[in-house]
Amino acid sequence: MRKLNQWSAQIFYGGLIAVITAVFVWMAHSVLLAASLFFALAVVYAFLLFRVVSRSARASTVMHFAVLLILYSLLSIQDQLGVPVAAAWLLGFIAGAIAGGYTWSGKRPGSEVRRKRERNGEGFTGGWHLALINAACAVVLMGIGIAHLSPQTPTAPVGAVLAGALIAGWALFRFPPSLRTRNVLLLVIPVEFLLLIFVGGNTGQQALPFAWAYGTLAGILLGGRHWSGPKVGEPRPPFNGQALPKRKVRTVRRSQDELNQKQKQGEVPTERR
Repeated sequence: MRKLNQWSAQIFYGGLIAVITAVFVWMAHSVLLAASLFFALAVVYAFLLFRVVSRSARASTVMHFAVLLILYSLLSIQDQLGVPVAAAWLLGFIAGAIAGGYTWSGKRPGSEVRRKRERNGEGFTGGWHLALINAACAVVLMGIGIAHLSPQTPTAPVGAVLAGALIAGWALFRFPPSLRTRNVLLLVIPVEFLLLIFVGGNTGQQALPFAWAYGTLAGILLGGRHWSGPKVGEPRPPFNGQALPKRKVRTVRRSQDELNQKQKQGEVPTERR
């Protein structure tokens, strides 16, 4: 019965992927070759996001935010490319998310996949694999940001915004302030993005907000972990979930003679009658 349910789930999810692919082919039949590139990239992006990047909480959060950013950036340049790249990206992401989110082999469909997490003596989670995931995601974001700037005739101000955003995101998590201050500063990212949309529209440099967003997200990933020292990949405080050390209770062992002596001192002498 369990094997039958697993086969039914595989047929269902496989059918969804086939339907989405067929819709994409029908939609982009006239420019299928160019649109297929973005469809395939979206499939790989979503599959790795749910299968590999999910091991790092910070990288997973950042790359989920980047999905909407990539979609919006593709919407802004698809008229120049003459290809429905935004729709191809969205359909590819849905297909990749289905393929990456479903467990195609294992105990049963829908069961939770447990991953072994490395912990050191202080209770932190880290390691080379998490550091490499963060670094790879940062490289991907910077690559997408630079690729987005190419069709929009990038200028020196746009490059300065990209570099400044990268440094700002790195510094925010490399030298972290208090948790409340950090959360307030994180709200500056979408506010600055909206302001740069207005500035870029008036100055003819529409790439400004995207340079800011891609650079900041990549800087957050680079600044959130140690890259040298004995604990490579360890999250930096106060974002590492470090709890206050428990106070050790000292237990004093007393000898039996001391206990007997204290019992004798506590006894009240009785009067003789």
